[in-house]
Amino acid sequence: MKKLLIMILLAVLLSGCQEEEKVSPYTALAEYIEKWQASEFNDMYDTYLTTTTKTAYTNEVFSEKYEKLYEDLETANLSIEILDKEIPWEEEASVTIPGKISFDTYVGKIEYSKDFVLEKTIAEDEKEKWNIQWDPSFILPNLELTDKVHFSTTYAERGEILDTEGNPMATNGEVFQVGVVPGKFNEEESLQRLSEILNMDEEYIKSQYTLSWAKPDYVMPIKKFLLEEEQTVMAAEEIEGISVKTVEERIYPLGQSAAHLIGYIGEVTAEDLESLEGYSPGDMVGKRGLEQLLEDRLKAKNGEKVYLEKEDGSQVDIVASEPINGETITLTINGKVQQNLFETLKEESGTAAVMDPTSGKVRGLVSLPTFDPNDYVLGLSSQQRQALEENPEKPTINRFSYTYSPGSTMKLLTAVVGLVNGEIDPAATYEINEKSWQKDDSWGGYKVNRYYEEDNIVNLESGLKFSDNIYFARAGLDMGAEKFQEGLSRLGVGEALPFIYPTVKSQISNSETIEDDVLLADTAYGQGELLMNIVHLASIYGGVVNNGKMMQPILLEEEEETVWQEEIVSSEQAILLKDYLRKIVTEGSSQKANVQGREMAGKTGTSEMKTEQGPSGDENGLFVAYDQQDPTLLTAMLVEGVDKKKPRGSTYVVELTRSFFEKIDVRE
Repeated sequence: MKKLLIMILLAVLLSGCQEEEKVSPYTALAEYIEKWQASEFNDMYDTYLTTTTKTAYTNEVFSEKYEKLYEDLETANLSIEILDKEIPWEEEASVTIPGKISFDTYVGKIEYSKDFVLEKTIAEDEKEKWNIQWDPSFILPNLELTDKVHFSTTYAERGEILDTEGNPMATNGEVFQVGVVPGKFNEEESLQRLSEILNMDEEYIKSQYTLSWAKPDYVMPIKKFLLEEEQTVMAAEEIEGISVKTVEERIYPLGQSAAHLIGYIGEVTAEDLESLEGYSPGDMVGKRGLEQLLEDRLKAKNGEKVYLEKEDGSQVDIVASEPINGETITLTINGKVQQNLFETLKEESGTAAVMDPTSGKVRGLVSLPTFDPNDYVLGLSSQQRQALEENPEKPTINRFSYTYSPGSTMKLLTAVVGLVNGEIDPAATYEINEKSWQKDDSWGGYKVNRYYEEDNIVNLESGLKFSDNIYFARAGLDMGAEKFQEGLSRLGVGEALPFIYPTVKSQISNSETIEDDVLLADTAYGQGELLMNIVHLASIYGGVVNNGKMMQPILLEEEEETVWQEEIVSSEQAILLKDYLRKIVTEGSSQKANVQGREMAGKTGTSEMKTEQGPSGDENGLFVAYDQQDPTLLTAMLVEGVDKKKPRGSTYVVELTRSFFEKIDVRE
């Protein structure tokens, strides 16, 4: 009896062991999927594939197909989903389990259904095992071993930048590309001649056609040229071994006129690829100006397609994306104004802004000296780029982004603040009999100087008309630092300019407050530490011209016209100040601003760049002006180094402004 019980127990134990040896196909498939998602392709092949599959496809073919295609497609987020987990399998030698495969690629998402066929086998240890049938269509739908996988690109166009009248400021067009065919080019006879025609260094030209990948019959690109430079290109083409063709490129029709405003594009750098998403080596990206600021809107997205070419020549599309062109963006800039502003100032160092004070629309914005953005996209040698960057005139510095002392243009701001807070009475006068003045002995040797001595009983009108430093210094002191600063804050001084183009914010002083009477007096007449951006200065003057409403400066036509400050002065005070600004030109210090057929009004300013009273320092000259018959082109202009000009000082800027208004008429 005891022996029988032992035999029964052994039978039960053996039966349990046999049950444990049964392996589910779902378990094998889950392990296989885990290896797949970990890209362990060798293990997938060695451990899980059927003998039939291994006979048809070598491990080398299997692994290389996966690795190569996944790398080329930039595969990510691989997902393999089992669609039916309750298929009976215990008594089956083969089972088919439906699945779904998906993954992201650089083109888009690929998603397809695929059945997993598993076969039951007995392993060497006599345990059951499930193996998977495989073919290339597990990698890509419909893929066969004899297929060729192709990748194609449909190029999209970068968005254009247009001026307010629809004229291009940054566009896409054809240019000439000059290249050298090394095997046909006689360096000894022709290199010097080519260098002279193209105005390029011989060594640079040579470096381009002797690159490591050059071959005798390859066309090695040397430089691109605008279509208007056809004469130069044709002269080069006469040389044996020179090839010329047209290619697509970014073009800046206004050239130097709008260089700092529009900027240019260039090839992405390693740093760009780290900080920007969606770019690959060789892509172009905005490098400066609006090209950079509006990059997300201007950039194009090329259309891509992955397809199979079958043995019979037919094609099967796998995944495709449509090309998406960049946006076309229209600026408030008027191209004629922009070009004329540049032509007026092209020999100077400085900056200027033209604004419509009734809307806040910026019609012109220049920084001088400048560069030609076309040079950057057509090709600059390292020597040319270095020469630009090391030029003592600093043509690559964008001056309209920075702040400057407003000089005596500040006097209108002091008048605005004083009128609003009631501390300046237009009829009240100061008796000023001296050329130099100080509050008291506490100022030591420091004095405020005036340059027009004929007027001794000075009110607001004559103070503005003849730019009397002592009048405004005394007005500032009588007002007091607290009220003065509060008034300037209402004009936006000390806050970021609400302008799409980034600028340095204005400041009241280096310490952001007026700490003593000397600084208060100096600031009130325009020689303190107050610094202001040229667009901000134009906006404040525009607020007076617009009867007290200071508009937010806008650069894109799509931007809504917005009042920045509702009432910087009352309408009555604005009328009074506009009358004074007109008299500055008709009777006062800026009579050279008169233009036939216009009613010019404005205020000059000169700021000395020095750290202490005494010998003269370098001077910047300013003039803010407009035509009272048509105030839509209020112009704020700053020129550096006017102490070395003829006529000297701000009068030089007055004459430049007059020249600008004489030749510009946007109504033509």
